[in-house]
Amino acid sequence: MTEHTQLIDAVNVRITTREYDPKPIDPDLARQLGSTLNALNTLSGLDMQLVLGKPDAFAADNASGHLTNAANYLAMVGPKDDQESMEKAGFYGERMVLAATLYGLGTGWVSGSWDRQAAERHCRITPSQSLYLVVTIGYPADQIGYGNQDFDKLCQRQSEHRPSKSYEELTSAMSAQDRQDAPEWFKAGVAAAAKAPSAMNGQPVVFAWDKDSGDAIATLDPSVSYGSAVDLGIAKMNFQIGAGGGTWTWGDGGRFIRS
Repeated sequence: MTEHTQLIDAVNVRITTREYDPKPIDPDLARQLGSTLNALNTLSGLDMQLVLGKPDAFAADNASGHLTNAANYLAMVGPKDDQESMEKAGFYGERMVLAATLYGLGTGWVSGSWDRQAAERHCRITPSQSLYLVVTIGYPADQIGYGNQDFDKLCQRQSEHRPSKSYEELTSAMSAQDRQDAPEWFKAGVAAAAKAPSAMNGQPVVFAWDKDSGDAIATLDPSVSYGSAVDLGIAKMNFQIGAGGGTWTWGDGGRFIRS
């Protein structure tokens, strides 16, 4: 698995990619992605799959210009009607997205604007499973320009590509004093979670530090109507990477126990 410092780097540079180079993913790289997926499926109990060369799943978006040359995707497949598995799809799917970032690939979480029936035709889905959502993946259209930028410029691009909530907004249930007193690992975790992708860029997950137990807590903000278990899982993964080690319990209100 990837070193922790590399994952921090991926969090700091990764942005949503909507425009892709039509070049197919290199077969050796596809095999590496498949190996990473297999390992994450073993950890999660999910059945995430890499689907290559199937642009019909994004035909409408490619035609409208919302996406360009989208043809490959990570299929988030898991048990039907299972909120914990959907959270795991966000958590382990984000881990896969960050691995793809380190390979120089672009990615984009897609929850609504895709052809579900077309996407399902290209997946292995048993009667007890469903396809939660997909993540587009491929070489970015600006791959050469991307590769020529140094790390600091890539970090700046990440910080400027969309608005992001502040530390105070992402810890809205905490008092000003508790925010100030929270340990550095908690603040670093929130900073990493602020860079996590989310539905409508709404950043619906908020965090709190329990000064009595020393745990962090993640909850879906009830004031954000479109937050989901997938968003919760994605934010938890970024927080865990930023915090530098620890373990989450699943669910809304899950706790992060620092290791």
